[in-house]
Amino acid sequence: MRGSTVDAIIFGTGTALLIADWKKLIPWHMPERPKVSPWVIAAVIAVSASVLFFSERAGWQDFVLFFVLAPVALVMVYYRDHGPKPSATKVMNRTKWIWVTLALFMAVSELFAYIFANVYKDDTTYPTVSILIHPYLESNWGRAIFLTVWMLIGVGLLRITRGRR
Repeated sequence: MRGSTVDAIIFGTGTALLIADWKKLIPWHMPERPKVSPWVIAAVIAVSASVLFFSERAGWQDFVLFFVLAPVALVMVYYRDHGPKPSATKVMNRTKWIWVTLALFMAVSELFAYIFANVYKDDTTYPTVSILIHPYLESNWGRAIFLTVWMLIGVGLLRITRGRR
């Protein structure tokens, strides 16, 4: 289930939207950072995890969940910070470059693994992350737990709950 075509469409569309916004081709004013009640976030995570727990993998419920959550996720992550910004410290700059380096390393590594697996028809020598987590995502518990952890990480990174800046 390597949805590379679907992934290409999703990430290609996202990239095109970001470039269009950067080049001011989209006439819209981005709102400020959204603030969401922790109860709403908990409810969305609980409902989403329940859908994955009680449905078959790649079933129609998964697609409905994706198309319901995609616009919500877009609103949660696509905003501009308004107001004064603190200047970056040495630690912040160093941390930024560490994360950028790690992200690029992981992306290139994943790309290499994907190409290697396709060329040599071998998913075991140098497996992609999707191959490594596939057995866990086959169980309903694994899918529900993975989604819950994934969404909590996103909430933590975005810091979108009320009262946090």
